[in-house]
Amino acid sequence: VLITGSLNFQLVIMKIDSISPIFGEEFLKNAILAGAVAVVAVLIVVFIRYRNLKVIFPMMITLLSEIFIILGFAGLFRWNLDLAAIAGIIASVGTGVDDQIVIADEILRRKEQIFSWKEKLKRAFFIIMVAYAATFAAMLPLIWAVAGLLRGFAIATLVGVSIGVFITRPAFGAMLERLMNKLKFFILFLLDTIFFLKEKCDGGSFHKKPQVSY
Repeated sequence: VLITGSLNFQLVIMKIDSISPIFGEEFLKNAILAGAVAVVAVLIVVFIRYRNLKVIFPMMITLLSEIFIILGFAGLFRWNLDLAAIAGIIASVGTGVDDQIVIADEILRRKEQIFSWKEKLKRAFFIIMVAYAATFAAMLPLIWAVAGLLRGFAIATLVGVSIGVFITRPAFGAMLERLMNKLKFFILFLLDTIFFLKEKCDGGSFHKKPQVSY
């Protein structure tokens, strides 16, 4: 409000202070540390929920990839990240984890085996697209609200959510599908081998004495 001059008062400068670049370096270190702790905490909670590394591993790759893509987008357009923009990135990554949990629940659901992999992904992405549309509609007015003070938060959230919906979410679904298909194939192969050996043992083919001709 003070920057835009909305108040009908003349500003009187009482004091001017300069901030050392050391504080900026400390702020960067603290931000990276807080982000790393947040990522580890999210992965621990998800691991407690699923207890399956085949879900945790692609989720970790997707989470880190989404952060790198957002930061790369900011660097490409020379976008200075302020506190509001960092909060928007955290919010978009948080919604990304929610969407990945929706995809994982749909794929790992065992009660409805009639649905194929494509049908399960379609059901998950329908929920994700509805949430994306609601987020887009909510963030769009914030670009011009409060004299533009929340513009960084709104733009960062929109960019992060868009990257997640159109890039990282489909990648996560494809990775999880491939890993679960390989696990299913391995389990079927192992069961088939066990049944084959059991039939051979029950048939007595392993216990027959060898015939020796003189």
